[in-house]
Amino acid sequence: MVDIIYNIFEDDFRKDQTHSYDLSILMGKDRFSYVISNQQKQVLSLRAYHLSDDKSQSFLKQLLLEDSIIRNKFRTVKVGVFSPRFSLLPLDLFDASEATSYLSLTNTLLRNDQVLYDDVELLKAVNIYAFEEQYINCIVDYLPDAKFYHISTGLINNFINNFDSTSSKNIFLNIYDHYVMLTVVENSKLIFHNIFSFKASSDCLYYVLLVYKQLNISPQKIPLHIVGELVMDSEIYKLLLKYIKTIHFVNRPTFYLFSEKIQNSCPKNFFFDLFSLKLCE
Repeated sequence: MVDIIYNIFEDDFRKDQTHSYDLSILMGKDRFSYVISNQQKQVLSLRAYHLSDDKSQSFLKQLLLEDSIIRNKFRTVKVGVFSPRFSLLPLDLFDASEATSYLSLTNTLLRNDQVLYDDVELLKAVNIYAFEEQYINCIVDYLPDAKFYHISTGLINNFINNFDSTSSKNIFLNIYDHYVMLTVVENSKLIFHNIFSFKASSDCLYYVLLVYKQLNISPQKIPLHIVGELVMDSEIYKLLLKYIKTIHFVNRPTFYLFSEKIQNSCPKNFFFDLFSLKLCE
């Protein structure tokens, strides 16, 4: 089953003009969202789906067949992949022919995995990651011009480039499905970044406090910045507020222009990871 969660199109969106638009897609195994923008950086469309996770790509194929918008020709197509199986490696140690070997040192790879990698120039590093090949091939079949990136690549670029971290550490929490992504930046340098799976709200709290503790950061002094799928009336937020003095919900990035239609349709911190794909090159 394929369910549309958000379906926002601006009045000036023109289907016959998509060749001049930019398309960014964020894909997990049971989630799929995309944003369309023009060359003036105005967001013209935001659409998000929930896909039934039947361990196959059948629902993804159904979506790509039925969504007549993204089958059009676009100026650029970027596809962000969510995968907890990733590893950052210094660029000067990286050999592309050994990418799978590097990743297998710290992650369990599946038989049908495809290993990809991104250059992260800000870090002088390479982000190596795995995603099931059948999903990658499905996207390529319908969007042959697509360029793939890991979800972390866009987020790290955004956190370093667009947030002042000169006076203290910045700690970011991104919620995507049942995963916690935690990132710590200081003086425009990446201090920590990892992805953890969680089942209960208390698990999420545990990982956040663990990072504070491991990096010797006081939750009473250093605020937590939230992006992703979290709202104030959630159990996770209420738990976090018991232990962390200041929590900020991060606003939409300023490198896009958003109309009132989008601003009024979803919380300001939602889709931050999707929007951050714009910074991937």
